[in-house]
Amino acid sequence: MVKETDHYDWVSAYLKGRGLQTIWQRATFAFTASQAALPLLMLWSPTGPNNAASRAASIAIAVLGFAGATLWLVHWPTRRQSILFSLGATAAIAAMCLGLSNPYTGLMGCTMFAMLGGFIAYFHAGYYVLANFAVATACALTLAHRFIVITGDVAAITAGLIIVMALNIGVPFGIESVVQTLRSDLRTSDRDALTGLRNRRSFYEAVHELLTLHGRSAGKYLVTTVIDLDNFKKVNDTQGHAAGDQALVAVGAALEENCGPSAVIGRVGGEEFVVVDTDTTPNPTTMAERLRQAIAEVPFPITASIGTSGIALDASLADAQLIEDLISTSDAAMYEAKRAGGNQVCHYPAFVRRAAG
Repeated sequence: MVKETDHYDWVSAYLKGRGLQTIWQRATFAFTASQAALPLLMLWSPTGPNNAASRAASIAIAVLGFAGATLWLVHWPTRRQSILFSLGATAAIAAMCLGLSNPYTGLMGCTMFAMLGGFIAYFHAGYYVLANFAVATACALTLAHRFIVITGDVAAITAGLIIVMALNIGVPFGIESVVQTLRSDLRTSDRDALTGLRNRRSFYEAVHELLTLHGRSAGKYLVTTVIDLDNFKKVNDTQGHAAGDQALVAVGAALEENCGPSAVIGRVGGEEFVVVDTDTTPNPTTMAERLRQAIAEVPFPITASIGTSGIALDASLADAQLIEDLISTSDAAMYEAKRAGGNQVCHYPAFVRRAAG
């Protein structure tokens, strides 16, 4: 059920594409802040921390909790920041539960691991979920042992353990399963039925994910390549639409074989394809020539007119309008290549409109 993949970048892009990131930020802030208040409230409880060290630890945990909540309110965290937030929250919950004077109250506090585990399962890799679960289990068993030593009530603590462990198993691993299923279904539904490449909607979501991952990479460029097949109509007219479909499948396979692992490849029109990737140069001539040659070598009488453009990665420009501008520029370059006879590559420098001020 738990796979060794991190969901953070694609989930972030998924939420951003649907305008849900701000809602998630506010909700995460509110939830984290409310949980951070619990150590302070327990200072006035007879079951709370009963010595100076544990009371000081409770105050420190609350302060760190509010700081973590503020992180989400200020901006959408990076993947690294989210992981540190999750690991820090795991440690804080453990310290708070173990610091309470009443072990049964501490055991009930271990239900907080389940809620945190659900968050981790939604955004991050399975091994972080397992780490959170391991800490929750260790804390629960430690507190159960303390309770038995003090009261000898095995039945009551066993019932408490069942509740805590059921939540810590059911919530995180249930969400992990749902996320994996959602990702699998999205990949299937967002693919072009003929070529298996990304369709238009999926293409733009994947590009947003690429920008989320590489948007602050120094010395890198976002490059776009627009590809339009030459003589494709002739294949349909002379050999039939079935042959045309086979040609499109062959071109899709050629693109996948000759693009890098991070490239986002989409079929956005009948015989038009777009590739977006990062590169160390704004003019991806070598890559574009490789694609042109690969398409010319498919077993159909077609070639490709290819247009490219690129711009330095800049987080302040990493938005939908930037992508549209780059594709439009590459599209214009592609038509220049087609007017020049086809089966060639043309590059246009990207023009990006910056906000005034």
